[in-house]
Amino acid sequence: MTWDGVRDRLARLAKRRDARSVFGASAHGFRLASPLIERDVEAVEEQFGAPLPEPYRNFLVEVGAGGAGPGYGLLGFGRSGRRWEFAADDRRGGDRVDLRTEFPHRELFHHAEWPDFTKIPQERRPELTRSLDARDEADTHGTLPLCHSGCGHYDLLVVTGPDRGALWFDGEASDGGIGPQADDHGRMTFDRWYLGWLAEVEAEVGRPKPGSRHTAWSWSRR
Repeated sequence: MTWDGVRDRLARLAKRRDARSVFGASAHGFRLASPLIERDVEAVEEQFGAPLPEPYRNFLVEVGAGGAGPGYGLLGFGRSGRRWEFAADDRRGGDRVDLRTEFPHRELFHHAEWPDFTKIPQERRPELTRSLDARDEADTHGTLPLCHSGCGHYDLLVVTGPDRGALWFDGEASDGGIGPQADDHGRMTFDRWYLGWLAEVEAEVGRPKPGSRHTAWSWSRR
């Protein structure tokens, strides 16, 4: 597929006052970062250790390296000196993204229950806490956090592992587990995820609910 026309569609939304109430629009303003060139994408893949799924890879080159998108907008790659980093929070961002390790899951899963610390000797608690923190972070290795939708929730793109190319939702921050996203065609891919969001926003803006000036839009997941 190609991404022809996407930047123009977003530019039109950026000019509409009634699009300002769309969830996350205050963060991204329907604006995109500049695309990456092919040489930059190759450098990203070499540094992070895996080829990017084709729809997302093409988006980076043809559309933009981040910006307008579901949630508070697409996170993306940027340069820091001679190295590439991924713009996310302290847990997932910088150059700590690990795409060499496989994301092993195929179905919804939850982190194991934390032990009852009241039953563990005080001197062992710091060591145990560090090991559990490392385990929790490793549960999403092999993925990229495409966007943040608030309250610690992320949409993840599987880059390495049996579900490569699929979108997952990380709801662990509210004990919702981590699970795959799907539509009528099966597991959600990046192109269907992004273009679906864009089409729904375009359909909603300019159609206020009775008695209100604007209609707010929020991304729904199946």
